[in-house]
Amino acid sequence: MKNKDKLLMIWNEQLVGTLERHTKGRVVFQYSQDWLNNIERPIALSLPCTDKKYSPAISTAFFENLLPENNARTILAFNRRFDKKDTFAFLENFGEDCASALSIIHEESKMDFTPGQYECINTELVEALDKITGNPAKYTLFPEMKKARLSIAGAQDKLPVYIEKNQFYLPVTSGSPTIHIIKPANAAFPDIPRNEAFCMELALKIGLVVPDSRLMKIGNHELFVVNRYDREKTTRKVHRIHQENFCQAMGVPVDRKYQETGGPGFLQCRQLADEFLSDSGVDVRINLAHIMIFNYLIGNHDAHGKNFSIIHEPNLQLAPFYDLLSTQVYPLDNKFAMAIGQTFRHDRIKEQSFKKFARDINIRPQKLDFLMIKMIQAVTKTYTPLLAEHEKKYGQSKIYTDLFKVIRDNLDQLNP
Repeated sequence: MKNKDKLLMIWNEQLVGTLERHTKGRVVFQYSQDWLNNIERPIALSLPCTDKKYSPAISTAFFENLLPENNARTILAFNRRFDKKDTFAFLENFGEDCASALSIIHEESKMDFTPGQYECINTELVEALDKITGNPAKYTLFPEMKKARLSIAGAQDKLPVYIEKNQFYLPVTSGSPTIHIIKPANAAFPDIPRNEAFCMELALKIGLVVPDSRLMKIGNHELFVVNRYDREKTTRKVHRIHQENFCQAMGVPVDRKYQETGGPGFLQCRQLADEFLSDSGVDVRINLAHIMIFNYLIGNHDAHGKNFSIIHEPNLQLAPFYDLLSTQVYPLDNKFAMAIGQTFRHDRIKEQSFKKFARDINIRPQKLDFLMIKMIQAVTKTYTPLLAEHEKKYGQSKIYTDLFKVIRDNLDQLNP
């Protein structure tokens, strides 16, 4: 007899293990014996292969990090009539296409791995975006797409989709993964799609590794679109690539993703890299320095432990950087999610902060100085013409003036 309180976890059409419901919606994970005997690959650095069940705390910490947060989570739970803290119910309803290579389906469900099965959602998407524009306090994109049986982590409103020839699709089968993520406008943060599109392209142009991204229009709506780095499209099908964020790798629950609430800082990120990414340890430390400097310059204060990830295939490696945008252009707290040295507030970061940061990531202060000079030179050369290019391509917007001021002032602070 099948258990209604058990979910199956699939990786490359093979059963990895099971999730059982625990109290208060938490979950208990256990690897399948066949997986242990034949594959023996862990789904997370915090969940090494073993035949024993993992505790609800460590199991739930990994799987709740696959889920949306904040308002989207509340609305999705209300629409499906379960408690917003019920991780098991979320995975049961929305786990077929998660971040990573995992598909999570109910034990009673029929597994259908037929590739290329998608349904066009252009009409529904425009209708949902119209609702959000008309009443942004009431409507959110993900919950409005009623046919979505997928999940994407994070607090920002977004939706995983498959885009082909400017048409938007959702998957019909577990064998048809999404390959893009779309993010709509947000009334609380004016022109946030343009903000992220600019910052991501700036990162690309100065040499940081980021996924391809762009702005697209559907109806009267502008969307930020980013290619999923955990997907690889071939002529025959889309392959899922396994990955986990740093919070998952460390067993940190989603409500502790910020360093001030117990989440990882740069020291813990470097220690994780030294232990598990030792083949590229120096490169990872340099990349951590690069992204710290870049986030300082653009004023991205929200780069927390969930914004750094590890790809598992073919070997463990640092994932491309993502969710790069300027939060400083909005009237928000100016504290970084991860301290630079021991300093969180942007306006209080001084020379000693950077020296402590250098010790945290185990590079010489002189090396950090060199990396900062190179980054300052690259951003100084690039940001003004790129802003002009975006304004010409997408039209005038106050966001471009605000980005110019923030980056100019931050460059001045680092290069007085």
